[in-house]
This record gives sequence, C-alpha cells and structure tokens, in this order.
Amino acid sequence: MTALGSLRLLVALAALALMLAACAQDGDAEGDDPAEAADTDASADTGDEAGTPAYEIWSADQGEDVHTIHVHDADLEEVAEIDLSGDADTPHMIDFDSQGRYAFVANTGSHDVAVIDAEAREVVELVDTGETAHMAAVAPDDSVWVANIGANSLTEIEADHDAGAFSAGREIDFDDDPLYQETFGDLDEPPGAVCHDYTADSAFAYVTFGPAEGGLGVVDLDAGELVAAFDPDEVRANCGTALSDDGSTMFANWGSPDQDEGEWYAFDVDTHELVHADGSGGVDAHGVRLHPDGDALWQVNRGTDDGQIIDPDTYEVVDELDFVGESPDIIDFSPDGDRLFVSLRGPEPQSGDPHVASGSTPGFAVIDVDQREVVEIVQPRADDDASDVHGLAVRALD
Repeated sequence: MTALGSLRLLVALAALALMLAACAQDGDAEGDDPAEAADTDASADTGDEAGTPAYEIWSADQGEDVHTIHVHDADLEEVAEIDLSGDADTPHMIDFDSQGRYAFVANTGSHDVAVIDAEAREVVELVDTGETAHMAAVAPDDSVWVANIGANSLTEIEADHDAGAFSAGREIDFDDDPLYQETFGDLDEPPGAVCHDYTADSAFAYVTFGPAEGGLGVVDLDAGELVAAFDPDEVRANCGTALSDDGSTMFANWGSPDQDEGEWYAFDVDTHELVHADGSGGVDAHGVRLHPDGDALWQVNRGTDDGQIIDPDTYEVVDELDFVGESPDIIDFSPDGDRLFVSLRGPEPQSGDPHVASGSTPGFAVIDVDQREVVEIVQPRADDDASDVHGLAVRALD
C-alpha cells in the first residue's frame, strides 16, 4: 500500500470512531440503557431516590358545615380535598384496607361509614351501620367492623375489595349480650362501643366502652358474643387500642378531664387477662399507636398536650413527650417510622365530651421521631374557627 493509501485508511478509521462515540452519547442522553431506566422507575415508585416509601396523610375535619377529608403528601403539600358534606355528617375516624385501595370513614353525625376509593378520591358507598358510628376498623384479614356508640353495637361491613362492593352485614348488639349485662347492666349509664382492634388472626376484637366511665370487652367475632369483660372499677378503657408486634399483647387506654392522670392497660391475648396497668403521665390519654419497628408504643394525652413512649415487652415507660401539639387526638406513623402525625382539635369541637377536646390549631402536628419534637403544624383551614380535625391515618403508596 502506498503512503497516500495508508493515510486515507487512518483518516477513515478515525472518522468511524468519532461517529460511534457520538451515537453512544445520544443513546445515553435518550435513556436507552434498560438498567438505568429500571432504576429510575424504581425510585419513582418508592417516593424518592433513596427508596423511602411514599405515603399520604389523610385527616378528617368534622367541623360544623365542613365535613372534609384533607390529603397531604409526604412533603406536607395538600394534594386532594374530599368534600363529604353532600354525603356524610361529622367524619370522625379513618382506616384503610391492607392495600390502601379504600378508606373507611366512620361518621358520627350521619350514623354511617363512607367507603372512599383512595385513588379516585370519591365515595363509592355509604353504609348505614348504627347510631353514632364512631370507628370503622379493618382487621388483618381485611374484614371490617364498625363500633357504634349510640347503638352499642359492632356492625360488620361485607366487603368485596376487588369488586368494590360494600354493604352492611352482621350486627353484634351488646345490649343483648348476657356477659355485657352482667358486667355493665347495673351502671346508671351503661357504656357504648367506642374503639376496637383485632387479634392477629382476626378472630377476636378488643372493644373499649364509653364515652364516660369506660370498660372493655373481648368479642369472639365468629360467635358474635363477648368472651371476657371488665367493668370500669377494674379497667376504665374508653379510648384507643393497639396490638403488639408479636400479637401477644393488646393495649388499651383511658382518659378523662376529671382525673389527674389517664391510664393504660395490657392484656394477654391468649388468656384475655389483664396483666398490667399504669398511668399515662398526663390528663386524658387518647391516641395510641405501635411504632412500625414494633419496639415502642406511643400514646398522647389530650388534656396536657404531652405523651409517653412505652416498651411493649417490659411495660416500662422509656421516654416522655413534653409537647405533641395542642389538644392531640389520633396518631399514626409514616411507613418508615421517621415521623409521627398527630391530629389536633379546633376551638369549636364537634365531639369530645367527657374529654378535653378544645384547641386553637386545628390540623395535625408533625413529630420527628428521633428528636422527639414537633417540627411543623399543618392547618388546612387555619383561618376557620369551625375547623375540628379528629380522625387521621397514613396511607402507604408502595
């Protein structure tokens, strides 16, 4: 080959190399790398680049003529407002099915439960359950029962989650239950069913009674009857309940503005026996929730705006919360356990007697779990004195 021919060959090879390099850069810029695209999609599904689970905070404003569910994202930006004023009266408590497809909102004023498609943000069914429907709680097997204070009953919601079909089913009327009558029948004002949580197998519900003197019952849901009951002289539970992570212990608490200190209780789930009782460290113990790690039980006192952290295995109070927001009510954690959200009552509370329910910052507090301190107060209707936020629940999105 001549010198000129060799030179021409070298120039051609260099041009080819430049062209291949340019094509590779274009492919990277357009995101043609499948592995990179998969990583990008994964981070989007989980909420951020670090893979933190995405979630929403749902809070129920039951204020007079308000009747609204506010939905905030993990950045505390309001992303939806669900107006229930044409459907339900006084939305009080919120719970989700295991996949976060539906929200169940108990309405004390209209005596029913609004079933909300969580993605579409719309009511798909109103289920009449009983007078003063106070709490609709979803069991581990996705069955749903509603505690009705005025009717003193539990009502099952027959739920076909896949078909989106919901209707009223069985009713357990405590007034007709022999053990209820034996335990509470002689009281001047026999209490009604307030709140409940389930054993891990969904076979039993622990029901607090109130709203005044209190008491607790353990219900065999299949048989539709009480198998254990505690009168107010022994257990004055009239508020929240929570199951330990290993399913061995059920916790419940009690509060009243007439007492210097609220109380909390622990029950052996296998025997349904009371195994521990202690003080809440403040007035009017109310919201209670187990940390997602399962190693700490948190509860708040509505009358003194403080709270406690309890070891669920030893029953030792491991820390005190000096301030959790003004008139704290219901609590729930972010899925990663980094934040605690606490609903805060308004200046014109629509429910609460005989509790301490009046506050001046209706909305919810955001607590840094590690720092044990309030980092923000979120008020969707800050200038509305009629606002009264009670129910609150976190919906995981992943």
